[in-house]
Amino acid sequence: MSSFRLIDNPDLEFLAIDSQVLEQLYWCGEQGWEPELLPWWRAFCRSSQSVLELGTNIGYFAVQGGRAAPGVRYVAVEPHPVSAQICRRHLTLNQVASVELLEAAAVADPAVSTVSLLVPEEQAATPTVAFLPVDTELPPEMARNVTSAHEVPAIDVRRLLDGVDLIKMDVEGQEHALLAAMRQHLRRRRPTLFVEVLPGTVKLRALLAGLCTEDGYRCYAVTPRRLVELLPEQLATVRLRDEFGGQDVILCAADAALP
Repeated sequence: MSSFRLIDNPDLEFLAIDSQVLEQLYWCGEQGWEPELLPWWRAFCRSSQSVLELGTNIGYFAVQGGRAAPGVRYVAVEPHPVSAQICRRHLTLNQVASVELLEAAAVADPAVSTVSLLVPEEQAATPTVAFLPVDTELPPEMARNVTSAHEVPAIDVRRLLDGVDLIKMDVEGQEHALLAAMRQHLRRRRPTLFVEVLPGTVKLRALLAGLCTEDGYRCYAVTPRRLVELLPEQLATVRLRDEFGGQDVILCAADAALP
């Protein structure tokens, strides 16, 4: 496979394959994929001891986090078999040895050993939308016209939390279920959370508000230069992409210093 280097960070190399993420990186470099989130992810990785990324896709943020903080324990989880394969190649290409990749879907039910991973039509070979059908909050327009399914291994998310103080979640509508399953860990350890918040995710938004009102967190919208605090009552209606340019929030312990 041919590869390319980022135009604004030529130290990083990625494969030139069928991928929405990689297409944007090819043309625009680090400005091509979630540029508002990237500097914060690198900064929080540097100040963490153990990182868990749920939904790593082709491993772009795993490469960035692993390169920014090579001495930090980092576990990346990706269920789609092609995406996981490409993630491994990217870690090797960029000489990232600190990231452990688990090819599985993180789930909230400890009794489940495999799950169906559904992929709608018009997705690339490494799909950015691949979702579990049970209890999903993925917007209907993103979940329609499923054309393929993969039976993939499942792992109880609670088994991944030991020592973790930084968690990134981009799991296509399963965020609320996984956060609810790990709520005891969140209350006890208050790890920093990076969470994708799509429109219409009512359960997720209510849970995030509860973390702020009940469990000692503060929630921030992300811009490239600063974090903007969101009050719990704002979470139900805030339109993150329209107001801030991205779809992720960061939750930190209320008494924690920001990078």
